[in-house]
Amino acid sequence: MTHAGPAAPAAVFGPEAAVGTAHALVFAPVTPRWDEGAFFAPVIRTLTRAGLRVTVVDTLSLWDEEADSMDSFVARWRALLPTFGPVDLLCGNALGGAVAQALLPDVDPATAVLLVSGPARTDAVLEERLLEIADLAAAGRADAALALLHRRVLPDGTSPAQDGPAPADADAAAGRRLAAGMRLLCGIDVSATVRAHPGPLLQVVGSRSQLVTGRHTAAAPHHRVHVAPGAGMRPHTEQPTEVSALVEAFLWEKGLR
Repeated sequence: MTHAGPAAPAAVFGPEAAVGTAHALVFAPVTPRWDEGAFFAPVIRTLTRAGLRVTVVDTLSLWDEEADSMDSFVARWRALLPTFGPVDLLCGNALGGAVAQALLPDVDPATAVLLVSGPARTDAVLEERLLEIADLAAAGRADAALALLHRRVLPDGTSPAQDGPAPADADAAAGRRLAAGMRLLCGIDVSATVRAHPGPLLQVVGSRSQLVTGRHTAAAPHHRVHVAPGAGMRPHTEQPTEVSALVEAFLWEKGLR
């Protein structure tokens, strides 16, 4: 694993310079701090096992107060995208999935897309839940915001106590990241962009997600949306065997391994 420059913190997994190696670029979700790709570990293992080189970027690293809309935020990533070289598989989780979908016109039309709980659009229910977390964080209550986020990413009906304690990494910087990330997602709709993408796409969402659900996705007839039974916002960590099998089949079908 190596790290990129400070403009876009990144972690690289698998063969880094092998000739002919397919390249996957992964956009991270909203995290209280950069976790160097830990959020996507089960999928990264699947991708590297298939021979792909995987670059994971901290999506929020390009955010500051001047990026006051998803359009302006995505524009920053659009400008940086060429520095990552050719991308064969574009991936994203949650906020990262929204950014990846917004960038589809800027990648090769044949690029494959893998999304996990990545919204193409939001609605009133989702935005209310996102803003509840954002408002707590913006009010200096990062600990409460993180605790609420932890509850929301679990499958509906699951007690947080059943899944262990929320991460103890709440501080002012974490609060700014949480508030920014949640607010960036509000009001998005890149459905038309996603449906226009001619390349293959696999989106995975949980049937018991309290945040991103099937109604927040978009897909063309040649794309696939898989709803993981019983899963919440993190089907790839809650059901790693099932999701890994889906990803492996997707890679085989699209000739990426």
